[in-house]
Amino acid sequence: MAQVRSSTLTLTKDGYLLRSIDYPSKTLFVAFDGSIISSSNETSLDSSQNNVPVSSEGGEISISVLAAIGTFALDLFAYLFVVTGSRCRGTIVGKSVYEVTSVAALPLDHAAGRAVLQSMLAGPDGLKHRKSSLALQPSSASLHESPSSCATDSVSSGASADSTHGGPASNGGDNGRLRKESTASKDGIVQALQDASIGWLSPQIAKLLGRGASESPDVADPAALSGAPANEAGSSSAQRMESRIIEELARVFSSSGVFYSYDYDLTRSLQEKDGCELVADKTPLALSASENYWFNEHLQQRLLKNEAHDWALPMIQGCIQMAFCEIKNGDSFQVCVLSRRNWRRIGMRYERRGANADGYVANSVDTEQILTVETGGSERHFVSFVQTRGSMPFYWKQPASGLHPVPVVLKSDSENARVCGIHLKREVDRLGRQVLVSLVEHKGREAVVGSMYASVVGRCVAEEVVDAQMIRYIPWDFHQETRGMRYENLKGLLEHLKHEIAQMGYYWRAGDQAFTRQSGAFRINCMDCLDRTNVVQSTIARFVLNEQLVRLGVHIAPEKGLAAYAGLEKTLNHLWANNGDYISRQYAGTSAMKGDFTRTGKRNFTGVMSDASYSLARLWMSTFRDYFSQSVLDFTMGYQSAGDVFRTLVELRSREPDHALQLSRTREAAIEASIAIAVYDGENIQMACMVRSSMVLDTLKARQTEDAVLIVTTAAVYLCRYHYQMEKVSEVLRIELSGLSRVQYGAYITDTHVPQSLDPARNHGLVLYFDAAVARFNSGNSQNKSDIGHESSEEEDPKARIKLPVPSITETSVVAADRQEASPAAELRPESGMKEHFVACKLVSEAQVVMQRVCAKPSGDAGLQSTSVLADLSLTRLESLENQSPDLLAECLCSVILSAALKTNTVDGSNFIVDAPIISAAAARHSLSVIDKVSNRIHKAIWI
Repeated sequence: MAQVRSSTLTLTKDGYLLRSIDYPSKTLFVAFDGSIISSSNETSLDSSQNNVPVSSEGGEISISVLAAIGTFALDLFAYLFVVTGSRCRGTIVGKSVYEVTSVAALPLDHAAGRAVLQSMLAGPDGLKHRKSSLALQPSSASLHESPSSCATDSVSSGASADSTHGGPASNGGDNGRLRKESTASKDGIVQALQDASIGWLSPQIAKLLGRGASESPDVADPAALSGAPANEAGSSSAQRMESRIIEELARVFSSSGVFYSYDYDLTRSLQEKDGCELVADKTPLALSASENYWFNEHLQQRLLKNEAHDWALPMIQGCIQMAFCEIKNGDSFQVCVLSRRNWRRIGMRYERRGANADGYVANSVDTEQILTVETGGSERHFVSFVQTRGSMPFYWKQPASGLHPVPVVLKSDSENARVCGIHLKREVDRLGRQVLVSLVEHKGREAVVGSMYASVVGRCVAEEVVDAQMIRYIPWDFHQETRGMRYENLKGLLEHLKHEIAQMGYYWRAGDQAFTRQSGAFRINCMDCLDRTNVVQSTIARFVLNEQLVRLGVHIAPEKGLAAYAGLEKTLNHLWANNGDYISRQYAGTSAMKGDFTRTGKRNFTGVMSDASYSLARLWMSTFRDYFSQSVLDFTMGYQSAGDVFRTLVELRSREPDHALQLSRTREAAIEASIAIAVYDGENIQMACMVRSSMVLDTLKARQTEDAVLIVTTAAVYLCRYHYQMEKVSEVLRIELSGLSRVQYGAYITDTHVPQSLDPARNHGLVLYFDAAVARFNSGNSQNKSDIGHESSEEEDPKARIKLPVPSITETSVVAADRQEASPAAELRPESGMKEHFVACKLVSEAQVVMQRVCAKPSGDAGLQSTSVLADLSLTRLESLENQSPDLLAECLCSVILSAALKTNTVDGSNFIVDAPIISAAAARHSLSVIDKVSNRIHKAIWI
């Protein structure tokens, strides 16, 4: 029973049929009901399937499959997960090894499966993302109705997270925003406004929305404020979640270093196999693979339970790198660096630290350096040297907060010593004597866990949990010893370890005879077991390789070391640097730091700057992506169910945008406090929302903006700066409606770092032009508003009136040069005499809060309500408007302001609202300073 290699997969009416290309009699049938049948009898299946087509002709579809990763089930469908692309990384012991480059998740459903296969056969136009092939998820009602339509959708959707598994979720790529250009969107706006019971639409906006002015009641009905936008269908939400899970699975298997071989067991070292790999041609690898390093073992459980061992191909996650060197007279040798990752406590950097109750540690990786020597006609010699890395084996964590989070030790000393003992005993039983090299800092934040590591190891030895002769602990503060880029000090560490290397030895075999065996291993760790660990492991490995070449008698100049071979040292450096990059991407999401030293043997300024960017990128990964990636990894290993992953996605929404939930609550409190402090008695709150503003007059682009509350009442417009930490209103600008000359709304581009910052719909603002005579500015302690409630009050403190000096050069330096180009503000200025000024604000695009307080029975006096009536009303959030895009909200605000201003009989409604860009994207780019341009480039280099 040999291992099945590549096969042809065909969609049938009942499931997927896989037929081995090398052994046509071998078939695997995965039915849509989840049952699996493995057969070696060619006649057991319909003879019409013997010659399988390789195209979609004849009503069925077929593709080439390189390996079956396994099966899994989510909410909508169960899936068959297969490898569709790989590249050969070389040979080990003459056996080819491959790295997975593309995969396909095939739903166990005829219509959805047909859609996926047709999109794959359509090529680049039908499948935009080569890394994965995902099913378009139709609703349950349409799954079996129109296969052709499903296929068409999948071809156009590709495999992007927003378009696969339920294209309608994206709403035409506009994220559900209602656009005024389409008739359907107009209806949506009208519905949203009706839901919120906003009755005071201006004639302009009412006409735009197809409503007559007469249809707008004067005052909204508070009883109708409970309306909210309808939630998306549950099936659509499940489709998007399922799509995201599958895309993450595809990313893990196609771009994070997953390797396989059809006839070489990658899960075990040469010494563990001890010659047994030569019989792999006759037996499936699944019967001998080590479970600890079999990355897809859980996904293949159904294959194994149905005795399909020859279809269950073990894979590892890690790294395989090779280099070949010719010596002389036809002699040559090959060096292979093979890292295999233990999945028992697999995970992402800040999601998995330390050990679990069974003594398995995070980021546990065995790295084996394999030397293959061929000398003339003699047998090939295989030499192997194994090192390990892994998180410090006790309970500890490191919360992802900032670039340098402080680690925290968990549980008691006795419990930590217990799990450390379990871990060390297992490693001793598996590999022999353990030389523990700890590279963490002896002072500072790392000292907390470093000292605990030394303590628990000492306790394990003292209590004879492990034999004292089998453990040696070596602390070496890497950062202190190499401070100032003194990486030559690594030679001192190597000198200290040479005796251990000689005692440890290595595994050496030729033919059926093993000459030496490795009796022990270096277990090296730092905080992450990534950058420092990789540098030290590569240093040890190069020394060992030189010793092996001398021992085998093929070294052309032992006194010169590896430098005797032209280019070999540089090639080895690249092998180990690539190894570090692979492991680092799997654990931390970025390439390894200190890679410049590993590649060149020297530390330089460029490498230091690269490390800084990797640190920032790792911070971003740990903040926004690792939580979900960890959940998917746990699902892959069998630690979580599909339901757990779905719950993680729901929680992720509260971790990623919702801080949004917390932010919206904070902003709601800010609005309520601003209204209570700033708004004069007797004024009716028409609308209040959150904006960003510098509150600097006559300035469109200030260097700093902060959250502010914009309040529109029946008598004035307020702009309030709220101090979140002190929880108080720090500044208030009040502009009477009678003094407003016009309101401009339009695109307000203040940032050019990312594409979202250039989207006019998401970057909209208002500019309020007003007469200084009717504006008031308060800062610090609030005045008694009852004393200054009316402009005609003779006792009014003249200092309460706002004094608006001509803006200084400092205030307007950012805008002065490009004001005419960036905004129509210059064109809108009055030609003579008026002391007109303006203040700008930008609507927030996330966690927006919109509130209203109205009276059910309006009085007959200019729309003002009695204090007693208003006192009985509470502020209500307008959720229908909060969910709309800033451009729509800006239109509604203008409508509210115009409606209130018209009732004062002091404004000309014909030219009151101006629809024009405040700062366009072109003007924003044009006005960038040199510092801004450099900042943009650094931003792109780090994040994109």
